[in-house]
Amino acid sequence: MNPYARFRLVSNSVSAAIILGALAVLGPPLADTVTVAAGGDAAKLAGAGAGAVAVLVVFWVTMTEAIFPALFRFTSVRRIILGKHYMEGTWLQSERGDDASRMSVIDIQPKTDGFTFTGYSLNENLEIESNSRIEFSKFDWPFMTYKHRNSLSDGSDGLSEGVGELQFEMNQSAARRYNGFLQYVQGRERLKIEGVKLTKGREIKHLRTLEGRREICAKYWELFYNRPLGQQARQPVAEPVAPIAPVDIVVGPPTEKTDYVDRRSEDSLPVANKTGVIPRRRATDWAKEDETSLANTDDGLDIDRIVNEAREEAEKVKTAVGGGDYRSRPAL
Repeated sequence: MNPYARFRLVSNSVSAAIILGALAVLGPPLADTVTVAAGGDAAKLAGAGAGAVAVLVVFWVTMTEAIFPALFRFTSVRRIILGKHYMEGTWLQSERGDDASRMSVIDIQPKTDGFTFTGYSLNENLEIESNSRIEFSKFDWPFMTYKHRNSLSDGSDGLSEGVGELQFEMNQSAARRYNGFLQYVQGRERLKIEGVKLTKGREIKHLRTLEGRREICAKYWELFYNRPLGQQARQPVAEPVAPIAPVDIVVGPPTEKTDYVDRRSEDSLPVANKTGVIPRRRATDWAKEDETSLANTDDGLDIDRIVNEAREEAEKVKTAVGGGDYRSRPAL
C-alpha cells in the first residue's frame, strides 16, 4: 500500500464528517426556516434545496483542495498521518560501482498528498556530475521504484535517464536508512546505493553552503567508504625494479703461448710429412715411444736384467715348494 494514499483518505473522511455533522446539527432548524420562508411554495423549496446542495459541494471542494492541502504542508501533520512510513527529508546516498564512487544529496520534500524527489551527485573532488529529478515513482512500502532524468546530460553519454529501486528499513520509528540499486537506461552496470537520513538541523543547514558541504560530505564519505574523502582506493602496485648497473668489461693483456701442440693438426707434422693428410697413430707406436723413453732415462736402469732376475726368483720359489706348479697342489 502506498502510504501517501492516506492523505486523500484523511481529507475526504474529515470533510465528509464535518458536513454530516453540520447537517445533523444545523439541518432541522434550517429546514424549518426555509419552509416558513417559502410559504409552502414547491418551487421555492426546490430552489432552497438546490442552493443547500451547492453550498455543501463548495464546502467539500474547499476543504479537500484548499484547507487540508494547506494543513498537509506542516511536518508535524505529515508525521502523524504517515507514521513509521515518514521518509521525507534530506538524505546522503553512496553510489558504488566498478568504476564509480560517488555521493548524492537527495531531497525528498512534501507535495500536498505526495512528494518530490530531487538530488545531485558529487565525485571525490566534490564536483557535480549529475542532477536528477524523479519523473515517475511507484511507492509500495517498503519499496519505491522510480524513473529519473539527468538534466546535466545531453544524452550522448547514455546518462540522461535512469531507473532505481529503494528499500527502506522497517522499524517502529520513521525510516532512517535505505538501500537498493541505480541503473542508467543505456548502461549495463548497476550501482549499489545506500542512503542515510540527516536528522540534525545543523548538518542540514551546513549542507547548504560550500564550506559546510565539504565538511558533511567528508564525514559521511569516510563512513560509507571507510577512507577519507579524496583518497583514492588503494590498488596493488608492483614494487619498482632497481635498474641494473652497467658493468665495465676490462680486457686484460693477451695470455702467453704454451707448449701444447695439437697432434691432430697438420701444422704439428714435420715439413717433409705435410701432405695434407694427418697420419693415424697406432697403439704399437705409443708402446715403442714408451720403451725408447725408458731406455733413454738418466738413472741407468737395465730393464732386461731386472726382468731376468725376477724370473730366476720365481723358479727358486717353485723348487722350494716342491716343484711343479704350486697353484695346482691341494690345499693343506
